[in-house]
Amino acid sequence: MKILKPIIFTAHSELKKAIPSIKKSHLYEAFAAFCGFKSYAAFQVASEYRVENLEIANRQCFERLQVLDFDAGVSLQVCQQIQQAWEQFNIISLDDVYAFYSEASFEKALGETRMLSVLTSFIDANDSEAILVGLVVAATLLAEYEDNPDNRSGEFWYNKILAGHSLNVIQSDVAEQYQQIVPYRELLTLVLKKFENSNDAVLPIPSSLKPIYDQFGDGHSHCWSGYFYDDPYVVIEAIGYALHCHDEDEPVISINFYLDWLKAEMIVAPSREGLIEIIEAPINETEKWFWYYVGLQHDIDVTKDCYRAINADTGEDYDDYGPVVAVGDDGVALPIISDDLKLKLKTVAQKLIS
Repeated sequence: MKILKPIIFTAHSELKKAIPSIKKSHLYEAFAAFCGFKSYAAFQVASEYRVENLEIANRQCFERLQVLDFDAGVSLQVCQQIQQAWEQFNIISLDDVYAFYSEASFEKALGETRMLSVLTSFIDANDSEAILVGLVVAATLLAEYEDNPDNRSGEFWYNKILAGHSLNVIQSDVAEQYQQIVPYRELLTLVLKKFENSNDAVLPIPSSLKPIYDQFGDGHSHCWSGYFYDDPYVVIEAIGYALHCHDEDEPVISINFYLDWLKAEMIVAPSREGLIEIIEAPINETEKWFWYYVGLQHDIDVTKDCYRAINADTGEDYDDYGPVVAVGDDGVALPIISDDLKLKLKTVAQKLIS
């Protein structure tokens, strides 16, 4: 939603010409009443604003203006302006959608239909950042839903309701949650179709990579996104979930899109496995050395072998009991470059990752 202050200031400028006695404080009170609050103070501390019925909202606004000693004609004129103010204030941006899903609990997210509708409309309009947000939202909610064993029978009980059967409270709750999750399955299907048809479309990648790509360049244009830059792992998890769901021979999400978000994760939380995966990917030789030096910044040397003993039955670190097996890797070989370039890349890594 938009910030209210400039909207009220604009409305006041318009009304002041015809109603010299109108004050901005009057409009704040009228706006609060329009939204169903008894005072602007109550509106200010509220976390959510809903106007379900414009007729009721206008009546509440009109009655508040009457209390403020405005006559009926003036009150009607102000109500018209307040409704226009509400329409401006109530515009939901993609930032609003992102913020909502970032903070909402699982139950709250499933129960909010308007945010889902707005997100879907952005995706339908081929907004690339909305496609990214939709991927994470859908995959995260669906994964959490499927992790709850109680939900395995959701479709069964939902079909029972459709067939006219009576259910107990628990069965009804499971059926209701299944009904709420279905739109997010549809959202994931829509998102995957957008990826499938993206061809050469520029997909959003984390803005945290910009200084790195400015340094090395890859010959491509990029859509830099501020979404999920501080928690890129959720995007990697969403990509994994989506690819698991998409039963096709060719992956619908490109390897480059995945690698971009893996690189962002290595900036936030570097790991040996992630760094090796990047270095072994088809990237330029210079960048391979850069990621090697990123690892060294965190005492991770991917050129050395790394093995450990685990219990073959449990997968836990070996404690001298049970069957033992060695797991790990031999490290990676880096391409040959000059010592001067190595020193330059080491310095770049220290500056960018510090």
